[in-house]
Amino acid sequence: METRTDRNYHILVADDDDDDQYLISQALRETLRSHSVKMVNNGLEVVDHLFKDHTKDVAVRLPDFVLLDLNMPLLDGYAVLREIRSNEATRAIPVFILTTSRFEHDRQRSRELGATGFYSKPYQFEELKRIIKDICDESLLGPI
Repeated sequence: METRTDRNYHILVADDDDDDQYLISQALRETLRSHSVKMVNNGLEVVDHLFKDHTKDVAVRLPDFVLLDLNMPLLDGYAVLREIRSNEATRAIPVFILTTSRFEHDRQRSRELGATGFYSKPYQFEELKRIIKDICDESLLGPI
C-alpha cells in the first residue's frame, strides 16, 4: 500500500543562501523517500518557475509546497507570497516561510498575506529536520 512518503513530491525551495539550500535539501532527503526539489536563489526565479515556465511547458508540474525565505534579492518573500496568492492557478499551493527572522511582525505579515506556516531557521540540523517533517506532515496530508 502506498503511503505519503512513497509518493514523488515536487518541492520548490526559494533561498539565496547556498548553505541553507544544502541543509534544507538534506533534511528533505531524510524526511521523504521520493521527491524532487527545485532550488531557486531569489524571488524573481520563483515567479518565473511558477508562472512563466508553466505557460511554456505543460509538463512542468506545480510544486506540492513551497519553502520561501523572506529576505531574498530581486523580489522578497512578501512580494512572492502576494503573487502566489493572487493567482488562481497557484493560490492553493501551501507556502511555508522559512526565514532567519524571529520577529513577530514578520510572522504576522506573512499570515496576513496567506502563508500556510512560518518557521524561523534553527541553529541545529536536527531541529531543521523536525521543522521539515512538520511541514511535510502539514502540507502533504490528504489523498495519496
